Formats: sequence, C-alpha cells, structure tokens
Amino acid sequence: MSGSAALPKHKMLTKVLDWARQEAEIRALVVTGSLARGDGSVDPWSDLDAQIITEDYDSYIADDSWLDGLGEVWIRFPLSLDLPYRLVWFAGGVKVDFQFLRVDAIHAMTCSGALSDEYLRGYVVALDKDGLLRDLPPSPQIFPRPDPPSAEQVEAVINEFYFEAIHVAQFIRRREFWVVKFRDWTMKCDLLQMLEWHARATSAKPVNTWLLGKRIREWTSEETYAAIEEIWSGWDAAALWQSLLRQIELFGSISRQLEGALDYNLDTGRHEQIEAYIRALCASDDLS
Repeated sequence: MSGSAALPKHKMLTKVLDWARQEAEIRALVVTGSLARGDGSVDPWSDLDAQIITEDYDSYIADDSWLDGLGEVWIRFPLSLDLPYRLVWFAGGVKVDFQFLRVDAIHAMTCSGALSDEYLRGYVVALDKDGLLRDLPPSPQIFPRPDPPSAEQVEAVINEFYFEAIHVAQFIRRREFWVVKFRDWTMKCDLLQMLEWHARATSAKPVNTWLLGKRIREWTSEETYAAIEEIWSGWDAAALWQSLLRQIELFGSISRQLEGALDYNLDTGRHEQIEAYIRALCASDDLS
C-alpha cells in the first residue's frame, strides 16, 4: 500500500495531520504499521504509527511540548532521551508512535529502489509537501525474512535458558517466588526466540513470527501451542515446579528440532545434566 491508497482511519490521524501541515520543518508524514498493511489486523486498540519526515528533527526531540497541543497526554516515552521517536498514550487509551526520519533516508530509498523493512510491510503517504515520496516504489506488503541464526547464536540462547533454569529451581526451593518469576521471564524470552527460529526454519513456506509473541497461535503448531499453555503458573511451589519442568521439556524439544533443521551439532550433554539436577531438586522438595 502506497501513497495512492486511501487514508486509514484512526482517532488521532486528523489532528496529527493538521499539526504536521502547519509545521514548516515537517515535509511529509507517512503511516506505517497495521494501519498501512491492510491485512485485517486493525482493531479498536490499534495504534497510529506516524513517521515524520523532516530535515531536522532535533528541536522536536529536545522539546516535545508540541505533543500537548495534540491532546491530553497520559504518558510519553522516552521521557528525556535523545532518540528520534516519541511513544505516546493520549487520554482515552489512544496510542500514537511518532518516529522521526530525515529527508535523506527517503532519497536513499528512492535512488536505490530498495524499501526499508518497515515500508516493505506497508506504508501510506498521508502528507507530502514536496513530492518526496512520489517516486518511491509501492510496498509489496511482505514481511522481511531474517537470516537463520548461526550455531553460536543458538548455543548462546540455549546456555542462557539453562543458566536461568538452575536459578529458578533453587529459588523455588527457597520459596522466593518473586525471584522465580523474574528469572523465569528470561527463560520465556529465550524460549520465544527459539520458537521463532524454529517456526521459520522448519516451515516449507515463509513464516511471519511478528514481535513479542504476537499471533503465536498462528505460527506455532497445535502441539506446541498446547505445551505453551502449560508453562505458566501461579504462586505455589507445586505449580511452579510443574510449569518449570514442562518449559524445560518444550525448550529441549524445540531446540533439538531447530538444530536438526539447521544441521548444527551442538554439545548438549551438560544441559542434560542440568535437567537431571533440576528434576532431583524437585523430587526432593517437601510440598506437603
């Protein structure tokens, strides 16, 4: 979807467009994200991804009081960091992600004919004062296909998973459940990375694994999703042990399948020893 497409609907788009038109330094505004993809994923909670094209965005970052003129701001992030974006919750739970891009970046895409990953997914030109995007290739509305992970990357994720698994097991025994949950989240981040790699490496056709586990039910198998439902627990030792052991089983199965799909031969003997140690800790725990 490109500049010829109709403007998407969003509660804040008209206000943002009116503001951009009045700002002399802003030369164009491009909508990206779900509103530009046109894949049916938009819902009442979809945010507005507004890419602001300007020769100099430093002033907008140094002083973001311009946000207050767009509506009542609940939260703005980052609060003071010198970064080219502002992520904003407006009153009523309406979110707008402002990303700033220099004009040169548009010229580079036009000259090379190669769209950025963001534009490959879809973009809509909402404002173009100078015709900057007139010659930009239309978006094919495809998702980027990352390269497979290296053996070293896979091994690093596996090692971190088991490193934290020992922590989790010992803190269950100590009944320090907050620490258990904290360490367990790192394990789940590692598991998600492994699931993404696995889905892309074992599928016969391209797979979009999105971000942060979004649509995970669509890009994992029914068996894997059923196992994922079993790795979350409450606040008692018995449930925490059960979810930990199930998570280790799932991670081990997925990582072995990934290694096979990528033809890697990693040394996993120490991980089997770690699993045996954790199971012994669980078996010796008095849960009465």
